[in-house]
Amino acid sequence: MEINTKAFQEAIMDGNYTTFNQDVTPAVAAKGLDSALAPVFAAVSDAIAQGKLIQAQLTITSAEPTIIRLETGIVNLPFADAKKIINFLEPEEQVPLKLYLIVIAEHVNASGLRIDEVATLDQYTENESAQQAAIVAAGMQKLDEIAENQLRPAPAPVEKKPATRKTTTKKTTTKRKTTTRKTTAKKTTTRKTTRKPAAKKEAKA
Repeated sequence: MEINTKAFQEAIMDGNYTTFNQDVTPAVAAKGLDSALAPVFAAVSDAIAQGKLIQAQLTITSAEPTIIRLETGIVNLPFADAKKIINFLEPEEQVPLKLYLIVIAEHVNASGLRIDEVATLDQYTENESAQQAAIVAAGMQKLDEIAENQLRPAPAPVEKKPATRKTTTKKTTTKRKTTTRKTTAKKTTTRKTTRKPAAKKEAKA
């Protein structure tokens, strides 16, 4: 079974697909996921037989509900992310329709959503009982992982350290004192010369 990429995207974005939901309590789910998922499998088989796209799910009701969902798709994306399909496939490309298992729960992983490819619809319809058994096993494994993750202590909040300012060390420049030498001017001593008076010449008689 194949479909045009653009036609699939438009159908999902326009809501042209079948939906189904089955609510069960955690106690019912614990008794056997195969019986809890039986109505979901029936809805999927009916939609495939009619050539319709489908989103069928089992909701395990609790304070933190868990959803086990089956969607017919063409790429590893839930219907909610149909806008992103053109990032992976060409608009006019013919691609096989596939069945995806989606588990939605707070503790399934960090994002709260896990999606895995089950098989192409051709492979699924060839041996539905084997494919359904594989889905049940995968669903039980995810429920066990969720239960384990719920028991783990929540990681301690990481304290944000205040930004450390870089300390700029100022260089201290020591100014050298300029010593001004005083130039002592030599005093010129002027010697006083005492002239002796000239001898008077005696007058001749």
